Amino acid sequence: MTTESTRRAWARYVSTGLIADSLLREPVLRAWERAHELGANPKAPKTEQLSALDTERLVDQQQAFITAARPYMEVLSWAVGLEYHAIQLSDAHAVLLSILGDEESLHGPQQQPGPGALCSEELIGSNGLGTSLATGGYFAVEGPEHFLGCFHLFTCQSIPIRDAKGGVAGVLGTVLRRPMASSRLRDMLICAAQGIEAELLLRQLESDIREVMAAPGDEQALRVLREEVDRLRESSREGLRIGARQARMSRFEYALRLLRLAEETAQDIRHRALVWRSLASLEEGQRRPVVLTELVRELLGLLREEALRQQVELVLGEQEPVHVEADALMLSRQLLHAALQALPLAGPGGTVRIDVRLESLLSEGKATFLPLPAPEHARVAPQPRSVTSPAIKPGEAREPLLWRLPTLEVAPGEARLASGVV
Repeated sequence: MTTESTRRAWARYVSTGLIADSLLREPVLRAWERAHELGANPKAPKTEQLSALDTERLVDQQQAFITAARPYMEVLSWAVGLEYHAIQLSDAHAVLLSILGDEESLHGPQQQPGPGALCSEELIGSNGLGTSLATGGYFAVEGPEHFLGCFHLFTCQSIPIRDAKGGVAGVLGTVLRRPMASSRLRDMLICAAQGIEAELLLRQLESDIREVMAAPGDEQALRVLREEVDRLRESSREGLRIGARQARMSRFEYALRLLRLAEETAQDIRHRALVWRSLASLEEGQRRPVVLTELVRELLGLLREEALRQQVELVLGEQEPVHVEADALMLSRQLLHAALQALPLAGPGGTVRIDVRLESLLSEGKATFLPLPAPEHARVAPQPRSVTSPAIKPGEAREPLLWRLPTLEVAPGEARLASGVV
């Protein structure tokens, strides 16, 4: 479909009330049909608006969401530069919460709607924010594909932002005049959405930590958990701070790199948050086949940062592919506790060696964390920490043998884990 054919379809609809389906892209056609059924007015001169008081209340209620999104909105705006543009953030009902852009888009004669603007499909038909919500995914709308004629100058694209529980927190969108410039922002928009979702996940994780802190548990593990959250948040924002200060390469190229880095960090945050939340809880799972070796490797990855902080090196030693039967959550907590015990025993400059092997005589899998202090600190060799779990004999394994906390690795400490199976 061409811009001209879409323009003809819009003119025909305004004059006759008939939708020319052959002239419209499928997703736009569906959006127009929904708008028609809902009674949206294509000739409306502008969007409807909440009262100033209601807008103030809504923005206040959504301040945490706005704060989480702001750094990512700033990078998107910076990437576009002085070109006419607006970066929009709405709530889960397509009510505009925040907007960034150049002076003309915010205050010029063709300025974009501000906070409090109602952008649902029900009211204004096809548009970036409202249709993205209606379809549940990324949506782009160009020029006359907008249902309202007052938006035909613009090209918009938006993507829903999901909260820590998987629900829709709101929508992030861009508004530009040139379709080419808008298409170059697509990858950045998706990366930014991932970054914002990671921020929301961290906030939820902090809330979970506070709840766990109020219950009995491993205080050392909880301390590490809190510090991990702080590190994750800092890493997700640092790149954005740097980006705001550097601009030697193309704005688009640099911002895309920056946001892709943020997206990678977001993936790491999601994984670590999930794992930490599982380890910090008091929940129990079910006994089932687990690959102890893989579980240990995952935990090591999770504790790398803590090992660096304590200046202890983690070294993988003997790593047999040991299959056990255990409650994976309980076993992981035992491994974590053992590792955390071993780190301070090794001390600055020391090493923790991690071995996983099958004790065939005892028919159990064993993970051992051996603290090896630096020579200048070694007086009495610390005892290793070990964790054991009933082994599964060859041929006994039923169902998948590999159980994972969303991908970890282990860290220093040797612990003898009481039988734990997933």
